[in-house]
Amino acid sequence: MKELMKALCTAWKEEWQGMVMGVLRYSRGEGDTYEPCKVSCSGRRIFRVRVTKGTADMSILLFPPSQKAGKERNGEGALWRRFSAEEVRSFSLSLGDHNAIHQTPRPVVSGFQIVLALAEGKNFNTFHIRFHHPLYAGEAVYLKQEGKTIYGFSQVLCFEAVIE
Repeated sequence: MKELMKALCTAWKEEWQGMVMGVLRYSRGEGDTYEPCKVSCSGRRIFRVRVTKGTADMSILLFPPSQKAGKERNGEGALWRRFSAEEVRSFSLSLGDHNAIHQTPRPVVSGFQIVLALAEGKNFNTFHIRFHHPLYAGEAVYLKQEGKTIYGFSQVLCFEAVIE
């Protein structure tokens, strides 16, 4: 999965600076393939970036930043973790993620970083995550699971993921 994330980062365009990941979809491929990753991009205001390697597929939608407020947490969920600023900056650099929002004094946690942390120790075939509100380094993250859907909150709903 991380290899596909790195491939998506190679498609980065300067005009995407400051945009946020709205949706990430991932489907695990079958068997080991040694084919190079294929990356494609499309869009004018909302950008879809897709990478495939063999039968594995990952795509993201990039949106301009929005100030809309997310649904308040109201005590929902159990404390999961906090991402430190240094952890966020190091992770983004290791992926080749060039978005400056991950390198500020109070960086936005990369959607890729959230996905890998959520997927840790889980065996799944597909992963779909929708981001509603930025999660900043240092913020406590609370998780609430309902069936196959995992909701991630800081003070507001930040993301919802479906793992199958």
